[in-house]
Amino acid sequence: MSANSDPSECASVCEEIRQVMKRPDLSDDVLLHALSGHYDQDNSLTPGALAAGQGLPEERASVIRTMIVPPPRHGLEMPAHDLAPPLSVRFAPVIARWQRVLAAGRPQLKRAPAVTRSR
Repeated sequence: MSANSDPSECASVCEEIRQVMKRPDLSDDVLLHALSGHYDQDNSLTPGALAAGQGLPEERASVIRTMIVPPPRHGLEMPAHDLAPPLSVRFAPVIARWQRVLAAGRPQLKRAPAVTRSR
């Protein structure tokens, strides 16, 4: 692309590239840089001709698919895990289970017979 090319032409080419690649996350600057650096000797369609809108749609799509662009950034980062949690966190399931056992056994403890009655 030349420096004096029409901005609407640049936008339409960038939009076409995004649609063919199915990558709406790519900015115009990244696409123009990839377009200026891409040249395949086998194709008769040069980057300037691609920017000018020349060529058949199938030929244009094949050139666009061979462009080198950065990989997508999804932002799916793994959260940091604490590998040495405090003891209260580590033994919380055991404590909860013990409390349930004690709560279930309390009514049976109240039924214990009195050894002697007051006389």
